[in-house]
Amino acid sequence: MTTHERAEAVEQVIRARRTEKVCCEANAAVPVPAEVAERNDAIVLQALETAGMAPFHFPRNVDGLAEPWRARVLFDADVRKLAAHLRDDHGITNKLPKLCDGCSALVLVTWLPETREKADMTDRNEEHLAATAAMTQNLLLLLTAHGMGTYWSSGGKLRQPDLLRHIGADGSAERLAAAIFVEYPEMTQRNSDHERQPGKLRNIRKTGWIRKASL
Repeated sequence: MTTHERAEAVEQVIRARRTEKVCCEANAAVPVPAEVAERNDAIVLQALETAGMAPFHFPRNVDGLAEPWRARVLFDADVRKLAAHLRDDHGITNKLPKLCDGCSALVLVTWLPETREKADMTDRNEEHLAATAAMTQNLLLLLTAHGMGTYWSSGGKLRQPDLLRHIGADGSAERLAAAIFVEYPEMTQRNSDHERQPGKLRNIRKTGWIRKASL
């Protein structure tokens, strides 16, 4: 593959990425068949590993890891359990449980802000958060390249410390940066009756934010 062909392939994936929210009620959730899960679960995990090649400016050095981000993946059965927990134990009746029941997998990306006495860590934490966003975009593009649907959500109630702890995160040290709802390509037809909402901003994009600077 030539340099031009590689660049063209990357551009096609970037332009193909889009937001689509897939929602359904608990009694309409369609389980992911075992053979579909086996194939696609592995792809998600590999995509996460590759997404982790995103740049970061400062080593975070927590638990022997330099990266300022963490990622936890809930596959089919565990996403359903989370949806039930949100409804039954927290009384959450908005779209969040419906998004959980409508997806094939959920990736929760957190970042680790720093606090130091007598030191303003704003600049450093902005670097950590920007790096986490870069890793998240890498993940979205890789999943798109594999034909998977995605929705990057801020997480809503999942940002609460008690719910972060429920999924294994440190609710006092980590902050949720992204809840990525993933739909496996084989599930699109099976989920054809689910409510689908496209992203609201895709069709208003322009290029007027690009400026050629001259000194």
